[in-house]
Amino acid sequence: MSNQGGSATRGALVWSGRKCTIFGLPISFTKYFVYEKRLVTRRGFFNLVEDELDFYKVLDKSIVLPFWQRVFGCGSIHLNVADVDTPIKVLESIKHPREVYDQIDSIVTGLAGNNSLRTAASILGSVNQGEFLN
Repeated sequence: MSNQGGSATRGALVWSGRKCTIFGLPISFTKYFVYEKRLVTRRGFFNLVEDELDFYKVLDKSIVLPFWQRVFGCGSIHLNVADVDTPIKVLESIKHPREVYDQIDSIVTGLAGNNSLRTAASILGSVNQGEFLN
């Protein structure tokens, strides 16, 4: 059912993994798929809920490595996104978080140079205060 070859809208599959729960074991119904253009989160067993996130909307990213997750080789990645539905997207308790973070970082920086949409920083930097007063 997964699209290993990729598609025009998502791109090729770069990484996939599950949320790790007890003792770092992937006993969860949350799966993460990192494509060349999008991040897909699939949750559920009987009722599946998929959430897609375009990487060009990512404004900032961080990695969180709590002690108990580090003990089992896990960590979480937080993405601040210019999206109405999910302004903060969390890849929670995943294996090898630094490698996944590096892959996401290279995708986001590659898309930032190619994207012609204006980011929040460039919009705020170019706003003239007099425009809102008239």
